[in-house]
Amino acid sequence: MDHSDLLWAIPTDLHQTSTDSLRELAVTSLTLARQIMQYTREGIVVMDARGRVVGVNPAFCRLSELDAGDIEGCHITNINHDLHERRYYRQIWQRLQRQGHWQGEVQHHTREGRLATHWLMLHLHRDHRGRVRHIIGILDDISRLKQSEDRLSYLAHHDVLTGTTNRTFLLSWFSKVKTALEEEEQLALLFIDLDRFKPINDSFGHGVGDQVLKALAARLLAQVDGNELVARIGGDEFVMVWRGRLGTPQLIRKAEQLLEQLEAPVLVGEYELSVGASIGVSLYPEHGVEIETLLRYADTAMYEAKTFSSAKVCLFDSAQFTRLEQQHRLAGEFRQAIERQQLFLEYQPKLELSSNRLLSLEALLRWRHPELGVLYPDRFLPAAKDAGLLCRLADWVFTEAARQYRCWQQQGCWQGGVSINLSGLELEQHRAGQLLELLRRQGVSPSHFTLELRSDFIMRRSESLLGALETFKAAGMAVYLDNVGEGRISFSKLRRLPIDGIKIDRSLLSDHFDSLDQSVIRSLLLLSQTLGIEAVACGVETAEQMHFLRQYGCSSVQGQLLAAPMTAGQLELFYRDGLERVRH
Repeated sequence: MDHSDLLWAIPTDLHQTSTDSLRELAVTSLTLARQIMQYTREGIVVMDARGRVVGVNPAFCRLSELDAGDIEGCHITNINHDLHERRYYRQIWQRLQRQGHWQGEVQHHTREGRLATHWLMLHLHRDHRGRVRHIIGILDDISRLKQSEDRLSYLAHHDVLTGTTNRTFLLSWFSKVKTALEEEEQLALLFIDLDRFKPINDSFGHGVGDQVLKALAARLLAQVDGNELVARIGGDEFVMVWRGRLGTPQLIRKAEQLLEQLEAPVLVGEYELSVGASIGVSLYPEHGVEIETLLRYADTAMYEAKTFSSAKVCLFDSAQFTRLEQQHRLAGEFRQAIERQQLFLEYQPKLELSSNRLLSLEALLRWRHPELGVLYPDRFLPAAKDAGLLCRLADWVFTEAARQYRCWQQQGCWQGGVSINLSGLELEQHRAGQLLELLRRQGVSPSHFTLELRSDFIMRRSESLLGALETFKAAGMAVYLDNVGEGRISFSKLRRLPIDGIKIDRSLLSDHFDSLDQSVIRSLLLLSQTLGIEAVACGVETAEQMHFLRQYGCSSVQGQLLAAPMTAGQLELFYRDGLERVRH
């Protein structure tokens, strides 16, 4: 009989064996069990009923980083005494007594100081009277599994590129932290939208764009502590949550300081790139208690900061939300406005001061809304942008201005130039050539037209738009910067731009027209003279303003003192009445 199979024999077979065979079987079985303990990768520890170690296998020594001689005879709790309290072991023993087994995670510090995680299974071995004779433990190293789980959890809750958390984590974190606020504490939710990131991606590539995002995210993370958060929730959108007892003035000041840090250039290789941002702020619990509501309100305030606020930081209020709701409504109706011919142009003359003649007109876009009446661009251009119709709108303005100019030429009416306004966003789609072609299709020369672009937009994106501006210039079209004096100007960029003139913003010619306004205007006039470009003052309403502008060398003026914006028909009457020459 082959006794090597006796370990796996069934009871019937055992009755047929001799006493010697059974003794041999017992020895063989014990030897085999010891060999299994010797070679298995799981650590095995055998303890007496009191928890003292009576035997371990090599794998247990390897996992615990202890020698068998140091373990045997010691109580099992002495192995990891620095990591677990006595209560922890007492709970395990109680579970073992009740159920006969226990399993869970245990940890120990490795010789390198790393925290290793193991899975320990304990089983009670009782005699035929039910008394505990031994406790058998099986130990398995799950450190790599835990690392994988932790990595998967990290990836599920963090943005891989920037290291910030993501929207999913933000939502769950917010619901927990708001319940832990102390008395008079609040949460300030900052919605941060980068202003000039898309042109960087388009001009320098996504590799450079990614480096910029990582650098800016690091600046944001440096501004929060363990009770606060930074999350990336979109391509160039971040949310920061501050916790504390900050009053509104301190909060706005802190947000403005954050904005300054985001404005600082980012060095990527040989490029020095400036992005900047707009920030909207909502407060818990003042503005709402649900995170989605606060996100929507902060987004609304951010849009307000980006569109209307020169400070680029705005705290949410209900008036903003009302304005945003109306904007959403107008965005839905704007496509019909084009199709139903509700848009029209008005024209405002510009007086050249040296010759005292009307040499050009500015075409001004209007929307005759069936319910709200005549709307001006500051009301509906944001809606057109939201509807994705800015480029189509630019096509309409170029075509209509060219058509009207051709009609005036044929009638022998207006023979001067015409200025056309663009926001600048339209040019980022490389449409300069298409817009010039629209003029040519109407049979007019681009040299009779001037392009006016917002100065703040050009200052931010001058590099990406330089090619488009040069295309217009090469076609004979003049280029002016509009709204100069309203926002920031980089003089180094201004010198490099292929422009023919600047238009001084009407806010500097306000009712009070004080010494500060006059000083700024004189500086801008001196700047234009130094650069050899024209300066046009907008919003001239009084003889005093006109005299001041003549005195300090302003090239041309526009405003109510000269003529209000008028329709094409009204302009023809104005021109035929012999008012093309205006006396001061």
